[in-house]
Amino acid sequence: MRLKLWIVAIFFACGILGIAAKLPTGSAAEQKQKLPGDDVVIPSVDEKWGPTKFTHQKHLAYSDCTYCHHTNKGLTLETFNAGSVEKIPFCADCHFREEGNAKTPSGSDGTELWSKEAYHINCIDCHKGEITKVPKDAGKVIKQGEGPTKCAECHEVKE
Repeated sequence: MRLKLWIVAIFFACGILGIAAKLPTGSAAEQKQKLPGDDVVIPSVDEKWGPTKFTHQKHLAYSDCTYCHHTNKGLTLETFNAGSVEKIPFCADCHFREEGNAKTPSGSDGTELWSKEAYHINCIDCHKGEITKVPKDAGKVIKQGEGPTKCAECHEVKE
């Protein structure tokens, strides 16, 4: 009988510890957010084109983290790895996935910066080497003008 109680107690304790290990804590790294080097899949809002795979590691040589993550002041690879950065929001947390959402930010020229527009401005303009619009509070771009500029070069093609 005691053995059964010990087994139940051990399983219970392991279950509690397992749940506690999965609970989010303060820093982005502790919350198991994508680390630079991990692929991030960006969903598509277009019926013709599928998602885009973004690899942080490929982009580290081109800009600091806050060019894209411009709402995270103080975000660097070092602060992320040190665990001193709070949760990093997804772009779509502010740049909503549907056009016409009243909560979506607008550019200084009044352009609605919904997700498709924001990604295309940041990504394609940088890949072309023609950055004319810079996100508010964005970090620096180290180099630009290298990267795909055609839809099928980034997006999966839907059948």
